[in-house]
Amino acid sequence: MTLCILAHFSLVRLQVRLRDKAPALTLPQAKLLLMGVLPKREFDADWVLEVLGYHQRRNHAAYISHRKRRLADLNRTEQ
Repeated sequence: MTLCILAHFSLVRLQVRLRDKAPALTLPQAKLLLMGVLPKREFDADWVLEVLGYHQRRNHAAYISHRKRRLADLNRTEQ
């Protein structure tokens, strides 16, 4: 949250300083600009498999939790 506030402050300050010279960037344009400027991350198979496994475990836990809640809601309406 603090980093977001700091980034927003920096952008507003830059816009105030540049006034009419400040470009009106859209979100996709800003993303493209950052992708061109920031260093690219190198991915290896072990890291990708670890992240994929994390997301699959998290999605499965959410699925189980959602299913339990839906079943509990159904049982309450039947009673």
